[in-house]
Amino acid sequence: MTKITRAATAAAICAAVLLTGTACTSDDDGPKTSAKKSPPATPTARAKPSADAAEPNGDSVSEAPKIDRKTIASFANGEFGRSVPFKGGLHKGVLGIAVNCTGEGTVKVDVPAEGLSFTEECENGKVATIYNEMETSTVHPDASIHVIGTPGVRWSFSAGQ
Repeated sequence: MTKITRAATAAAICAAVLLTGTACTSDDDGPKTSAKKSPPATPTARAKPSADAAEPNGDSVSEAPKIDRKTIASFANGEFGRSVPFKGGLHKGVLGIAVNCTGEGTVKVDVPAEGLSFTEECENGKVATIYNEMETSTVHPDASIHVIGTPGVRWSFSAGQ
């Protein structure tokens, strides 16, 4: 399977698993469930894979991935954790997030305003790429995205609406 096909397949599996309240990774073993599950209060967003959006670039963490949406937050060459506010806030509609990472470990992405969270497995010598989309149903003027990498992992991301 090619890197783009693997990433697209992983994104589709991740989106389906996110709907059930479990966490997943993009390795070839399929979704992994989390020991901690909390029942969703009232779902306000629905994650879905992108069938028609342009694939994010998956070759570097030294620049933010390019996505087929107006970029509202991005960061490149990240290490450890960073919180980045969405320029202009989060609006109703589709939110797309692309993440590239490299190094031994994981990158976790959270959008607390929408209750979205996913984790990407990263590998030494390779750039892993994941792209998720979700429908946002409310406006959050002060929303932000939180990205946390384990030590030794470098990452970049772009979010757009």
